Amino acid sequence: MLALTFQIGPESVGLDIRRVREVIPRVRLRTTIGAPHWYPGVFVYRGYVIPVVDLHQLTGHGECPLLLSSRIVLITVQTESHANLLLGLLAAQVADLREITIAEESSPHREHLHSASRVSMGALVPDSHGGIIRILDPEQLLPRDALAWITSTAGERS
Repeated sequence: MLALTFQIGPESVGLDIRRVREVIPRVRLRTTIGAPHWYPGVFVYRGYVIPVVDLHQLTGHGECPLLLSSRIVLITVQTESHANLLLGLLAAQVADLREITIAEESSPHREHLHSASRVSMGALVPDSHGGIIRILDPEQLLPRDALAWITSTAGERS
C-alpha cells in the first residue's frame, strides 16, 4: 500500500493514498462557537465549508505545531447516513509517500475497538525503516458522537 506519512505527536502515521482527496497548505481557519478542543475550525474550499480536525488535539498531544510541513489532508469520510463528508485533517510533517507492506496472514494490533466516545487511531505495523507506523483508518478515526456533531454543523456532501 502506498501511504502518505506524517506525525501525530511522537508517532509516525500512514494514510492510504487512495483515501486522500488532496493535501493543501495550512490555511487560516475560522473558529466555530461551541466547538470541541480538537476542532480548530472551518475554511472554504471550492465553494464548500470544510470542517477540520486537529489530529494532535484529538489524540492528546496539544495543538498541531506551526511548521512549514504542517498541512491539511482532505479526505472523504462516510457518515452513518451513508453520505460523504469532506473533512480536513490537520497534521504535522506531511512530506513523504512510503510503500508499506501489511502481511495478510498477520493481524495488525489495534489498541481498542471503535466506539461512540473513543478515538480509534488504527493498526500498528512495522515499516520498511525498522520502526513502527500506525495505519490511520479514516472511517474509524472519529468517535460516532464526534462525527455526528461535525455532520450537524458542516453538512454532508459527496
